[in-house]
Amino acid sequence: MAVRCRSVNGKDRARLLLEMTARPIKIVGSLFMARKKKKSYLAFAIIAAVLVAAVVAGVFLFQARKTKPMLQVASTSKPGAQPPHIRGNAAAPATLEEFGDFECLPCFILWPALRNLEKDFGERLAVIFRQNPMPQHSKALDGARASEAAGLQGKFWEMHDLLYLQRASWVRSDDPRVPFTEFARRLQLDVERFKKDIDGEEVAKRVAADRERGAALGLDRTPVVFVNGGRAQLQGDVEKGLRDDIEAALGGKAPGK
Repeated sequence: MAVRCRSVNGKDRARLLLEMTARPIKIVGSLFMARKKKKSYLAFAIIAAVLVAAVVAGVFLFQARKTKPMLQVASTSKPGAQPPHIRGNAAAPATLEEFGDFECLPCFILWPALRNLEKDFGERLAVIFRQNPMPQHSKALDGARASEAAGLQGKFWEMHDLLYLQRASWVRSDDPRVPFTEFARRLQLDVERFKKDIDGEEVAKRVAADRERGAALGLDRTPVVFVNGGRAQLQGDVEKGLRDDIEAALGGKAPGK
């Protein structure tokens, strides 16, 4: 079938010209609308990103306010057993860290002084106990194990105090584990679990970790006390000296300064 070109009259020519003119306008209009939508999406994305950033910043700020300050302890590569045994307010501005031995007589003498300081300073003082049984004390390691076994049942400090309070009875005993078992009953512990835990791996690891921390700090005796990371001098009126160190720590000064 032959294709023929036909002549175009004036009206047809005007109509074609109008269509040809309108087509670019539609294309330009479409491009304009696309760009406008793109800008709208971009603006929305920016607003959304700002809102997300604000929410994230708010969460971090809230968590920062909730997070308790870290305990101020002596710096060393060995952190000791974790979590440490803390009595008092863990977020307190002053931290007293004691390395003790339950058989040690000077530790026994220090114990009531520390209790007085805990009572007097209240929420301003956190007290940490670290196991450091001396090799010359034949029953000290058993005492450390007994306190840690009680700690696995949430009664570390109760056993800690009882070991000092009843020190004479178990230090003189041929088998200190007999009175330790009685102490466990008195504290209403699961006695069978206590007897198992006292020789268990978790208790052994905690005692070893504290001893490693003491060795890393160069400790060769007990008791040794640090206040906000500074070693206290346990001489003369020990309770007064520690009180002064704690007051200095609360004032932002190092112990003994």
